[in-house]
Amino acid sequence: MTVNTSKLNAALTDYALPFLGICAWLIFGVWVSSLLSRLLYTGLSRKLGADKARAFSKGFKFLLIVLFVVSLIRGAGVDITAVLGAAGVAGVAIGFASQTSLSNLISGLFLVLERPFKIGDLIEVDGSTGTVHSIEMLSTYIRTFDNRVIRIPNEMLAKSKLINLTHYPIRRIDLDIRVACKEEPGRVMTVLREVIIANPSCFNEPEPLIALKRVGGASLDFFVAVWVDRKEFLPTRTSLLRDIKERFDREGIALPYGRVAVVQGAGEPTMKL
Repeated sequence: MTVNTSKLNAALTDYALPFLGICAWLIFGVWVSSLLSRLLYTGLSRKLGADKARAFSKGFKFLLIVLFVVSLIRGAGVDITAVLGAAGVAGVAIGFASQTSLSNLISGLFLVLERPFKIGDLIEVDGSTGTVHSIEMLSTYIRTFDNRVIRIPNEMLAKSKLINLTHYPIRRIDLDIRVACKEEPGRVMTVLREVIIANPSCFNEPEPLIALKRVGGASLDFFVAVWVDRKEFLPTRTSLLRDIKERFDREGIALPYGRVAVVQGAGEPTMKL
């Protein structure tokens, strides 16, 4: 079996080598686009913030790649008008099939411009709470307290009720404290205030709030509101509850006991404890 080397050389010259050249130039173009986008991100992040800088740098990278691909197509001798016409027809078909992606893209653009949150903020949306890990063009990723990553489409963020728990530098801790109905309200409020004053993480301004919220049949319900630094929210809440319990034990302030119904057998009375 003989191989026609002339046809093989012609095929390599006409098709293989140009194809390899186009691939090499394409790889080079992607590398240059990535390098320039990183430089743009570094420059813009100092002035616009990480979120806007990331969006602009990704858009710039995409534009450079598109321009590079168009240049390669024209350099290969392909009629760019025919390619754009075919791309337009295909774009219409793809557009109908990717309405959700387009909606997420537009929503991501509005999120970047509006900035209801930024990377590192603690947010709550649709029952999920976590720290914003990254804001992409189609979705946003948050990291939960148990170290899971949740992907939330940007369209859902734009439409849902979103709570930014760390937008302001301070947060308020709200506690519901119940004691036995026999206790004196003034004494309980004094003890609570002393516990708050003794905690170094609690702010004096804004002033803490201690109020008797409800007088029930078995308990006195107090509402306690204390302002703390947002970074110390959980540790301070834990320490306050611990200190209140220990102080109540030392002062002899009793906590209420719930009523437990014990159901007896048929015909026997029900006992309440």
